[in-house]
Amino acid sequence: MSTNTRRDYVSPRGRVTARAHADTTGDPVDLPAHSQRGATYLLWEACLVAGVAVGCTLLLSGRGMVMAAPALAAVLVQVDVAALPVYERSTSLRPVLRLWTPISIGLVLATVTSAASPSSIRLALASVLAVAVLPLLGRSARRMWRRPRSTLLVGDRIAVSHLVAQWGALPHIDIAGICLSEPEDYVGEQPSEVLGYAVVGGLEDAADIARSQRLDQVVVAPGPVLTAYDVRRLGWALEDCDTELAVAAEVHGAVPRRVVPRLVGRRLVLSVRPSRQPALASLAKSILDRVGAGAVLLVAAPLIFFLVVAVRLETPGGGFFSQIRTGRDGRPFRMLKLRTMVIDAEQRRAELEELNEGAGPLFKLSNDPRVTRVGGFLRRTSLDELPQLWNVVRGDMSLIGPRPALPHETDEYDDWIRRRLSIKPGMTGLWQVSGRSRLGWNDAVRLDLDYVDNWTLGGDLQIAGRTVNAVLRRDGAV
Repeated sequence: MSTNTRRDYVSPRGRVTARAHADTTGDPVDLPAHSQRGATYLLWEACLVAGVAVGCTLLLSGRGMVMAAPALAAVLVQVDVAALPVYERSTSLRPVLRLWTPISIGLVLATVTSAASPSSIRLALASVLAVAVLPLLGRSARRMWRRPRSTLLVGDRIAVSHLVAQWGALPHIDIAGICLSEPEDYVGEQPSEVLGYAVVGGLEDAADIARSQRLDQVVVAPGPVLTAYDVRRLGWALEDCDTELAVAAEVHGAVPRRVVPRLVGRRLVLSVRPSRQPALASLAKSILDRVGAGAVLLVAAPLIFFLVVAVRLETPGGGFFSQIRTGRDGRPFRMLKLRTMVIDAEQRRAELEELNEGAGPLFKLSNDPRVTRVGGFLRRTSLDELPQLWNVVRGDMSLIGPRPALPHETDEYDDWIRRRLSIKPGMTGLWQVSGRSRLGWNDAVRLDLDYVDNWTLGGDLQIAGRTVNAVLRRDGAV
């Protein structure tokens, strides 16, 4: 592509998002609104932090060396902000989090040397917290509600196609275009799009497009055509603008805390920490599961009794439904639920197989004729799963975990999918808070494997909170 050519295009999201090379006439490029807002935010943040620091310093006047704590905290925050790349300055939490190490050391020294009284130390800590709370809350809010990041993908067709397939539907990424890197001996015609996204140039055009359009990031997709020197030269070309350069590494299913970069010779190596959790963490999860399930079961016992009566009044048969499911390491167990179908539901399943809407080994039917009226209500509200609390108390299940599978489903698992059986199944999990019945089989498996490989207690608490929201909205229930 010529350095004087220029081509507008409309992305699949329906707006003009990028151009190929801007004309090299030296005309200045207007700063877009989002960059102006970022600069305005930083100015207001600096003024507010300085104002709070001045007020706290006046409050601590006459209390010795600790009166310098709020001013020192404000200076450290602003120095750390200035040291960040432009694209991180208004969203990174690092300036606030790194603040506590030098401040803590200073206050500990003041305590040990008796340079300040305990009451002065407490006031100093409170003043530092007051200085830090504004940027901490503001940056956290901007990270949660910031607009989708405009992204230019760079790489060969196969590598770029993989990224488009994975990122095209993500709400926080706006793919603004693609720059293809072709082999030197390639003689064919360059395609105009890849999976619906416009090709706006080649590797040599990427920096100028990103700079002229003020894109948020350029992501290089690794492949056999792009070399380490190409990435390095692209980094040089982008160092005078606020566009982030990122390299998409092929490390699937590992969250950032498990990936540690190391330099071996001149090669950057990503060390992936083991996914298996320590025995102490697994024990803590088991104790919390049983204690929590027992407490909820005691509270929910009257409701379960009422629902059992409602089920038995509508149709003949028991109020509970038990079924053999596959537990940890493939061990079978009998799972309890409130009955939501007619008594002969299992016998009638064969005649409904051709209407199956589930993917893989799953059987799903959105308008299943076997479901009773009370059963439909129980399913929509997820109340039919309350008896599974007894399975959790017994140790067969966990509160949070992969979906409990049927034995005939697990018989079809390959070695890859069988990994989801390495922990106890759960009453809820990533599959439930991500749409449940709307998920395809591959998406459900991916979520379960991601949970198994990256489990944390904090992650379980987040899933529990999202489960309450999903149940209240009846998201994905059938």
